[in-house]
Amino acid sequence: MPQSESEWANAFPWSLSYRWGHSALAVDFDLSGDTARLVRVRRPGDPEEVEADVLLPLVDAVLLGEGSGRSRPPFTGSVLGERLRYRAHRSTLEAEGGAGVRWHRLVVELRDPESGVAAFVEFASPDGVCVLRSRVRLCNEGDAPVTVRSLGSLLLGGLPSPAELMVSQGRDEWLAECPWSADGRFTMGALRCRTDARTWLWQIESASSGVGEAGEAAGRTYLALGGPAPGERQGGEVLEPGAEFASGWVALALGTGFDGALAELTAYRRVRVGGGFSRSSPRP
Repeated sequence: MPQSESEWANAFPWSLSYRWGHSALAVDFDLSGDTARLVRVRRPGDPEEVEADVLLPLVDAVLLGEGSGRSRPPFTGSVLGERLRYRAHRSTLEAEGGAGVRWHRLVVELRDPESGVAAFVEFASPDGVCVLRSRVRLCNEGDAPVTVRSLGSLLLGGLPSPAELMVSQGRDEWLAECPWSADGRFTMGALRCRTDARTWLWQIESASSGVGEAGEAAGRTYLALGGPAPGERQGGEVLEPGAEFASGWVALALGTGFDGALAELTAYRRVRVGGGFSRSSPRP
């Protein structure tokens, strides 16, 4: 399948694994089967986790009148997410902002044949920075209005088991380490592996209230980021035919220890405001 820059790829009915990223970031997808899935996000050279028995759908969205599909917190295992079918993907590499920074971008396009809702999963990462930025846009390509009750920005499963992780959570710039919690809601947080200090640090970039949730699925940990959460918009967001709605952006940084992940997130923030990035020490 063609995977070159600015080239759309058509779906195939057999197994399709797709790796996207750059020298500092590797993102693996499973685009085969009935449901597209995000398999793993890691740094090149990090150990590849054994594929989880249960892989979460690439998109988590709930429409009015449809349940989540499973007894899990919001943003995981939605009926719509399982119905969305892979349609195409497109990758680009563009120079943006100051100091000649190049951004890698990927859009994965999905569509639900039942409701007519199309999902455009947007990923971005500055070249050489181990940060994944993500959001989801929904477009009603059907003939009747639909109401969106919730829409996640990033759903990542297959992380180490809860017993192997410590959670840091907080709001804004404040983080505090605490014992494992499967139902916490916070706008900034981190998961740190006890055995090798691998750390996943995230921030919710939406101006409105968003949520971050960490929980357990099939003995592994999943991370669900984004919003708005169910109930935050009275009655949900109504999409007339042809209308669109997007979740807020989220950013996930990877590093060794909290300081290593924070260094990546800081480099990403500097790129976002239009400057270049530099590190006084090698990447952990």
